[in-house]
Amino acid sequence: MAKSHQQKAPGLVGVISGALCSLVLGMLLAGIYLIFKPVEIVSNVPKEPVAGVRYFVQGGGAAAAGTGWERKQEALASGLGAVGLGEGDLNAWAQAAYPVDPEVQTAKQEARFLLVPGTPNFRLVGEELQVGVVAELICFGFVHDLVLQAQGGFESDGAGWRYAPKKVYFGCFPVHRFPVLMASLAARLKAEGTLPPEVGLVLRRAASLTIKADELSVRLR
Repeated sequence: MAKSHQQKAPGLVGVISGALCSLVLGMLLAGIYLIFKPVEIVSNVPKEPVAGVRYFVQGGGAAAAGTGWERKQEALASGLGAVGLGEGDLNAWAQAAYPVDPEVQTAKQEARFLLVPGTPNFRLVGEELQVGVVAELICFGFVHDLVLQAQGGFESDGAGWRYAPKKVYFGCFPVHRFPVLMASLAARLKAEGTLPPEVGLVLRRAASLTIKADELSVRLR
């Protein structure tokens, strides 16, 4: 005797689970799209920004800073008085602290899949500091620039100072709109070994960190 099978309608739990899976998948795909969406890398703020385009305006002045940043670095290490750091000083330090590695350049030519972080870039914007990095993603001959940029100031956490960005973009993806991701980023910035030793020392010893008139002023204890 043939048995009849009656198809059951999906229950409430199944409907909700399916909807949540679709939502998560949609958010994941949207996030990936925004991360890989091209960012315009420029040296000056466009007079007429194009709607829907994310820009990364790089800071400069490293060449104009000359060797003055070295004397300021020595003053920071001595722990005396106040030191004013311009945009050029910060970028000159970054270029010296993160030199181009010839071995990495060779690896880029031979790699099938490789992520190569670039030199950190600093830009003073009003009373905030912008920190950005352009990384090269190499995948089977295809090269794509991944831009991470953050903008904010400094906050005291009792044991010293920390960089506290208000806005963070990974590509065109607004990380700052997601508290969990921002908390993870803050924890990463505080992790041991994340910052160069000399930077960590200054942040622990500084009495104040202020950004005014295109200068980061560090007053040491």
